[in-house]
Amino acid sequence: MNIMDPTKIYGPDISERTFQNHDECALFVNYIAKKPIVNDKYEFAFGTPDGTLFRGGCYNAEEYEKIFRKRDST
Repeated sequence: MNIMDPTKIYGPDISERTFQNHDECALFVNYIAKKPIVNDKYEFAFGTPDGTLFRGGCYNAEEYEKIFRKRDST
């Protein structure tokens, strides 16, 4: 359960922060997760102690559009 909002269990869809590259994003995500969880495709899935679930990846705008447009069309 998320202690800030018990009805919410998933993290945000998109980070409010932008990064210079995939590696900078991976460093940030690994820091938040408190362990190395970003894989070689720059994707991740983890939960925080308050129960919030994060699943996503470090994508640039082109990658994001390709991945999510493909997902939305199925």
